[in-house]
Amino acid sequence: MKIFLLILIQSLRLSFRKGGGALGACAFYVIIVTLFTFAIGVQAMSTHATAIMCISMLLAVITTLPLLFERDYEDGTLEQFLLQPVLLELLVFAKICGQWCSHIIPILLVSPLLSIAANLSFEQSLYTLVILLLSSPTMTCLGAISAALTIGSKRGGLLQALVVMPLYIPVLIFASAGDGGMLFLCGMLFFSLPLACYVCSALIRISDD
Repeated sequence: MKIFLLILIQSLRLSFRKGGGALGACAFYVIIVTLFTFAIGVQAMSTHATAIMCISMLLAVITTLPLLFERDYEDGTLEQFLLQPVLLELLVFAKICGQWCSHIIPILLVSPLLSIAANLSFEQSLYTLVILLLSSPTMTCLGAISAALTIGSKRGGLLQALVVMPLYIPVLIFASAGDGGMLFLCGMLFFSLPLACYVCSALIRISDD
């Protein structure tokens, strides 16, 4: 548990340092939602706000993927993970949690303000926030898998986007499906989190060979 907390705190600190990408991803999210608001108008935005915010968050998550494992791979931290007397899956879980806390929580915090700018009612703003909260862990987990798959690649950012974009399609579909989509988003969350831990651990072991 101590190692888990250390990795979680380290991930948070690195994310908010210069070049960490956390605040940049949040700013990118705000810019995309704002551009959509100006492009389609406030009336249309109030109808499609949930889908637009999910897409904006998806694009913001993609911009942070190269920093998830690549920096640890370059400085040898991933090799140290393999030497620790702790399950590698638990350490990967700590990295995913740190990624979600540092990059998604700021996005969730600014989303109500963007909902006000889009002229959403309180009920619509709350619904949109819940959808973002349920879909964001799955987005982070799928992004972690693509980041682990391209460890050591010179064009990791482009490959990660190409690999992960098709995987995000079901998340976007259920995020736009209304109240019935919440159950599917919950199911995808409970399925994708353990899957990401095991798959990322296997890919890290393969990259070390």
